[in-house]
Amino acid sequence: MSHGWWTLGRVRGAPIRVHWTLLLGALVWSRFNIWPAFWLAFAVLILIHELGHALVVLRYRLGLSEIAIHGAGGYCRHDQPGSRFQEAMVAWGGVLAQLTLYALVRATLVFVEPPASAPVQQVLWVFTDINLWVAALNLIPFEPLDGAKAWPLVGMLAARWRKRAAVHEASQRRRNVQEELRALEQLDTRSETPGQKTDRLVRELIERTTQPKDR
Repeated sequence: MSHGWWTLGRVRGAPIRVHWTLLLGALVWSRFNIWPAFWLAFAVLILIHELGHALVVLRYRLGLSEIAIHGAGGYCRHDQPGSRFQEAMVAWGGVLAQLTLYALVRATLVFVEPPASAPVQQVLWVFTDINLWVAALNLIPFEPLDGAKAWPLVGMLAARWRKRAAVHEASQRRRNVQEELRALEQLDTRSETPGQKTDRLVRELIERTTQPKDR
């Protein structure tokens, strides 16, 4: 242990460190009750959140350097700065990991009746209700919370969708013009001079491509 930190393990060479203040954070969330099962589940929840960040960091090869959890939450550090999109994805990684845990627990409870023991109920409480509260707090759009970097992803995805829609529309227009040209080429123009044929084809093409389509 160094300066209150304890190294729990490593992920791809990056240390997973735990600070003693994590116990204080768990105590606050347990409403100052002496519930060891709750405290342990809370520590696991925070670790899952940070591992969610770490998975996205590894996905984008940003150089995972450290995972830490403490009384106020935790952090996941990486060596290389990512793009705005990548940083937003990293920010969402923690909450998505929590929501995955929530969904798995809820799905399990549909088929399995949990024991009525107090420790089990405390663990389930952490992985469901407390889980959602922690996720909601993390998504508040203010530094240093994840929401400050996470929410801009919505605008970036919307911009990407609009760009793809514009490209698709332009491609569709090109296909329509090509189809009209092929249709015009099938017309009988043997009685026309080259100049008359060109003029008529241009007029036909303009008329066909500018008239409103039936919806």
